[in-house]
Amino acid sequence: MKIIISQSTTDVPVTIVRAEGVFDASSVEDFMEPTQAAVDDGAYNILIDLSKVSFMSSIGIRIINALYYQLHPRESDEQAEEIGRRIKAGTYEAPHLKILSPVENVCKVLQMAGVDRYITIYDQEEKALSAFLE
Repeated sequence: MKIIISQSTTDVPVTIVRAEGVFDASSVEDFMEPTQAAVDDGAYNILIDLSKVSFMSSIGIRIINALYYQLHPRESDEQAEEIGRRIKAGTYEAPHLKILSPVENVCKVLQMAGVDRYITIYDQEEKALSAFLE
């Protein structure tokens, strides 16, 4: 897997992680090393561009989920319950992590795993970047 990391030029700093290839057990480190380095360097808003990822296994789901929890720490049981209720109702949107343009089969995997219930998937980069401004 090839990873390119860049910064947006919007008012709110957004780190864009562009992935290319297959997202499975053999490519976990290819994704995690540069992404974790960006987080360690202060990246707080991340847009994951999956437009060039041809396949995603369950490990890709786990890695995205782990990144979500790293960027969205829960402070209390009450807060976690409220987020859980909003996820079930379909009204929650992760404020610091978004996904951009997954190909059809990757989008289906994300939907089947329920990732789209808490991380919004965008088909246009401009819309995804402006969502960090809200």
